[in-house]
Amino acid sequence: MSDIDRHLTAEEIELWAEGLLPAAGAIHLAQCATCLATAERERQFFLKLARLERLAPSDEFTEKVMEGVRIRAGTESRGR
Repeated sequence: MSDIDRHLTAEEIELWAEGLLPAAGAIHLAQCATCLATAERERQFFLKLARLERLAPSDEFTEKVMEGVRIRAGTESRGR
């Protein structure tokens, strides 16, 4: 099977999305409906992901977490 006959890997599709796919991959993508469909699904997924609201923990988050953490006196990390 030649390079043009094999499907693109996930890494190659990521390179395409970043505009870094080498020419041979771009030629394959232009000729392979399967890879193009996969690449377009990936692109749409990341576009939707980028549009999601970014959430931050509440002001009380650290306090609430630390309430559940018990640190015993004299138990320091011993290089484990």
